Amino acid sequence: MNAIRSAATLAARIGLVGVLLAGCATTPPAQFYTLAPLQAPEAKSVSAPRFTVAVGPVIIPELLQRPQIVTRNRDDQVNFAAFHRWAGTLADETKRVLAVNLGTLLYEARTVVTTDDLAIDPDRRVVVNINRFDGVPGGAVWLNAVWTLTSRKGENTLAVHLSVIEEKVAGEAVADLVSAHSRAVGRLSREIAAGLARTLPAP
Repeated sequence: MNAIRSAATLAARIGLVGVLLAGCATTPPAQFYTLAPLQAPEAKSVSAPRFTVAVGPVIIPELLQRPQIVTRNRDDQVNFAAFHRWAGTLADETKRVLAVNLGTLLYEARTVVTTDDLAIDPDRRVVVNINRFDGVPGGAVWLNAVWTLTSRKGENTLAVHLSVIEEKVAGEAVADLVSAHSRAVGRLSREIAAGLARTLPAP
């Protein structure tokens, strides 16, 4: 009987140690990322703005409507990073950076750019429908988007374009992948800025 009681006590102690060790094991903390805008040029004094541009909405596939950063193994398989996430939604991050980039690129054209939730009766509106925005660490990031330029209040469609962008990823780290995402948005911004410039009246 004593032997049985001792064995039971030992088993209970081993179980308790296991529970304590399990409690000490912690999962790594999540890391959060944001897209980075283009580097702004040295500030110059300009006259009062002539035009206003609103960016948005930016529409993304349901696959990307989640905080986890999406990577692709092959054309028919994706991964959702458990501990690497966007700080905001990818749609809002893209819209924010597009607005900042366009403001930088159209600065000398005296154009003020903001997001659609802040704009009041803008002269131009940019709507972006993203079909793909993912990548492979150590490989590339792909951004495919259809963007539409409309006049004030969306009365007239001025241009519709498809941008297909591939940006190489410098390394295997998620930070390298995110940097490539930012550069891809930068290239998209340049294409949209060129399209907008063609619709703006000459000074």
